[in-house]
Amino acid sequence: MPRNIDPILLSALSARECTPVDLVQITFRSETSYAWTGVGELAWNGKLFKGIGSVGGLGDVVEGTEVRADGTSVLLSGIDNIFLGAAMTDILLGAPAYRWLGAVYPGTNQLIGTPYLIFSGQVDKPRIYTGPEKSTITLALETRMINHSRASNRRYTAADQHANGYPDDTLFNSVEITADIQLVWGG
Repeated sequence: MPRNIDPILLSALSARECTPVDLVQITFRSETSYAWTGVGELAWNGKLFKGIGSVGGLGDVVEGTEVRADGTSVLLSGIDNIFLGAAMTDILLGAPAYRWLGAVYPGTNQLIGTPYLIFSGQVDKPRIYTGPEKSTITLALETRMINHSRASNRRYTAADQHANGYPDDTLFNSVEITADIQLVWGG
């Protein structure tokens, strides 16, 4: 499948005249955060990405030919245990998450070309590793395909349909009636 990668970025990556970087956007309850794998700040697309340097980590991005939910992860280490509770309540499951592959000129925070979107999905289960003074949080990021493997927790009733945005739906009115019908077979 052909990729729509910026030719300037592709040329720089092919020639190895650059430093590859990742840019990440994750939405939390309090704000949308922008981070990148370098040090300092990087401006792109009207946003200011904060450098996470060595306190962050990114999981692999897997791509295949099968239809399945492949995800990735974002790790943030060195979190003071005093702030762990606040950090956990700020995580919003199902919130949008994006990851781009980009490149910068060596020793600078200047992007080469336009970063390429390599992951688009949502925030899933966090894992916490606590230490005596500092902790680590790993956020699982999943593609929206993961929702197909989860139970819907919906009911096949008129009340459920009306409560979930379909107030004029009458299909399930008959389903509720059949639950109370006693059928006697034979003589």
